[in-house]
Amino acid sequence: MAMNRWQSLQALRGLAALAVVAFHLQSIERKYSGGDLLLPDFLVLGQSGVDLFFVISGFVMVSVSGGRYGRSRETMRFLWGRLTRIYPAYWVYFLLTLAVLVVKPAWVNSSQDGQADLLSSFLLLPGSPPLVAVSWSLTHELWFYIVFAALLRFQEKWLLPSLLLWAAVVATANIVPMPADLPALLVIAFHPFSIEFIIGALVAVFINSKQAQRISTLLSTAAAALVLAAGLPLLYSFDVLSAFGLARAGFVGTLCGVLILAVANLEKSGRIVVPRFLSFLGDISYTVYLSHVLVLSAIGRLWAMTGPAPGKGVDNVLACLLMLAAVVIYAWAGYRFVEEPILRVSHQLRERWFDGSR
Repeated sequence: MAMNRWQSLQALRGLAALAVVAFHLQSIERKYSGGDLLLPDFLVLGQSGVDLFFVISGFVMVSVSGGRYGRSRETMRFLWGRLTRIYPAYWVYFLLTLAVLVVKPAWVNSSQDGQADLLSSFLLLPGSPPLVAVSWSLTHELWFYIVFAALLRFQEKWLLPSLLLWAAVVATANIVPMPADLPALLVIAFHPFSIEFIIGALVAVFINSKQAQRISTLLSTAAAALVLAAGLPLLYSFDVLSAFGLARAGFVGTLCGVLILAVANLEKSGRIVVPRFLSFLGDISYTVYLSHVLVLSAIGRLWAMTGPAPGKGVDNVLACLLMLAAVVIYAWAGYRFVEEPILRVSHQLRERWFDGSR
């Protein structure tokens, strides 16, 4: 049974977005609290939400592409859907960030010292510091989409060999010494994060195969529990997330792949029902990801201006709860009034241009 809409993965996408928010919320607290720290150090694991995004992306690309291989029209349809999913909503937050940059340059991605290339940032091109801090990951996503669009041009029987070849090329490029001055495009092409996308794609290939039927509900549940109970502590203990190399992509990508395989298999067998709130978080996850740094930074600066509240850590509790709530509420509004209308228009144009006659 092929499924185009996995509610379990939508929930994981929402949780991944909140994990990234928690990671940045920890940084905001350190920067603006002026004293006591409430949030625990292990929230550094929240940055693995980006890795989970990449693996989910690979899974979804394969899941929605069944029966679409070997047709040039489908390749263009795929690219249209992906590009209109990424760019229009991103441009909204690019322009918002640009407006802040004009008024208060020091408030925008201060770690980049104002070196962002605006045109490259607008187009999500590799090679220069981004204006929108989180947009670096979107550049990787675009690369994944371009490669996968190329794979769609071939018959589906070539998908698995192509994915394995792609993984071998990326792994080799990260094992064999490479020149330090590689062009920016090759840096993205050979980046280990491609391994995470490939892992997700391979999981999707497997979940739609007959072999997946042999995985019991008990095994799926145990696998998901093992990732959470053992995998996350290992990530924290060995500081795996501090680097962006092959070890991180392989280890974290595998953990995410096992988790996705487990929950997807449980959903496919009808063993889990995803709460509506988690599906909602998945729906707004892209807006959460794009907007949360702006929201957190704005409230963080207000927090610093008001000063500490009476009582040890009281202001931390109130500020962190306020920031988390503000991120979700703003993301809902952004999704409802910006992202959703954009997606609706994109879908209508896709039906007119690509789905009219096949």
